[in-house]
Amino acid sequence: MADAAQTKRAIADSLKALSKEKPFDKISVGDIAAYCNVNRQTFYYHFQDKYDLLTWIYYEDYYEPSLKELSFDNWDTCVERMLVLLSEDRAFAVNTIKHAGEDMIRIFLKDTENILGSAIDIIKNDPELSGRYMNAVDKEEQQFIARFFAYGICGIIVEWVQSGMKEDPGKIATKMRILMESIKQIAFRRVLSEKNDKD
Repeated sequence: MADAAQTKRAIADSLKALSKEKPFDKISVGDIAAYCNVNRQTFYYHFQDKYDLLTWIYYEDYYEPSLKELSFDNWDTCVERMLVLLSEDRAFAVNTIKHAGEDMIRIFLKDTENILGSAIDIIKNDPELSGRYMNAVDKEEQQFIARFFAYGICGIIVEWVQSGMKEDPGKIATKMRILMESIKQIAFRRVLSEKNDKD
């Protein structure tokens, strides 16, 4: 098991290193395998393709360390932590987000929407957190809210990376928290208003 984990890490580190030399869309599986001195068969034993590898790297190196203790109270701190980790791997992040295009955004959106959906579940199931607005939100509306916030968060992160990561991660996280708190209240009030109109 340790050997498999070490091999996956070596493959991942090879892609990161190669990302400093050429665009992601110009890097082949053969390039990655050769860089870490494994054959293509070994690469395909661990990953379906370079996009599967890319997803694994983002999850293992940025999402998991940042978001594993995500809660309603600390999500902005978790986002800030993820932005800091991305900034530490600036060349890799800029390269993959710029050159992986829609595939990179798809990875961000899927994971972020799932995380936000889980966070809303936690809020709804906690009587102290839910309140009257949350109780009015059905599953379809919950999915819409999670997707809406996911697009906003992903858009900001992608724009931040593409612009050279100049703005401080803490400032970005704080802006997100303030904006999302305001939007959340508006959305929940709208749902409650619509429900009252129907009743």
